Amino acid sequence: MEEPLPVLETPPDAPQPRAMSLAARLLNVFAIPGEVFEVVRAKRFAVGNWLLPAVLSALVGVGTVIVVFSQPSIQQAVRGLADQQAKGLEQQVKAGSVTRTDADRAEALTTTLTQPATLKTLLGVVVVLVSVVRVFWWAFVLWLLGRVCLKAPVNYLKTLEVAGLALMISVLGAFVLLLLMVNLPRLIATPGLAVVVPDFDATRKSPLLLGTANVFAFWLVGVLSVGLARLARVPFLRAAWFVFAAWVVQQCFLLLLGGAFGQFVL
Repeated sequence: MEEPLPVLETPPDAPQPRAMSLAARLLNVFAIPGEVFEVVRAKRFAVGNWLLPAVLSALVGVGTVIVVFSQPSIQQAVRGLADQQAKGLEQQVKAGSVTRTDADRAEALTTTLTQPATLKTLLGVVVVLVSVVRVFWWAFVLWLLGRVCLKAPVNYLKTLEVAGLALMISVLGAFVLLLLMVNLPRLIATPGLAVVVPDFDATRKSPLLLGTANVFAFWLVGVLSVGLARLARVPFLRAAWFVFAAWVVQQCFLLLLGGAFGQFVL
């Protein structure tokens, strides 16, 4: 007599992350990013996860530009930079390396660009563009790290959501930057080591390097690492090494670019 086959028990389904509204995701990313990114990984793609942080970042950035460059002390500092460039041009004219016509043209352009209204307009446009591009850039970096370095089938739309939500850290950082620059009326008053530099010189690398040592930048790297770890299903430290390395490379490039721009302008 044949014995009946044993009945296989159906394994219990993996627990699904609790539902979380968009507002809750935007706020909880500061305190419990791991749970937020578990929701992102398990749920369908939501445009608001990246679009709203990008819009908030742009609005805060534009507001910061308007408020900061309305400060008389900041306007005076900008005029000081323009005067510094004018003196440098005069020295080059005396040395014969620059013609008087070219020097007058450069000085006129600098005077136009350093007008408060012009600065607000130009920097406002730059802030909006950077706010949008930064989301897609970090989404691409996370996707590339997940695919190439972690060998995980990471979806770009998911990394876009992670990057958008993580950049809420930068939105908070922009608020802090606004408060610092209003209360410490200087061109560079970031929430980092650059705030201890009494006289910021854009042509020197050391103050620019101190500017990268920003509390919110490190916080952002940590949250991005959490997001990549959850999407790739790898330990946090394994993802964090790659994200931190990518951030260092990016900051080195921006440091060189900022130093070159400072030497060109000043």
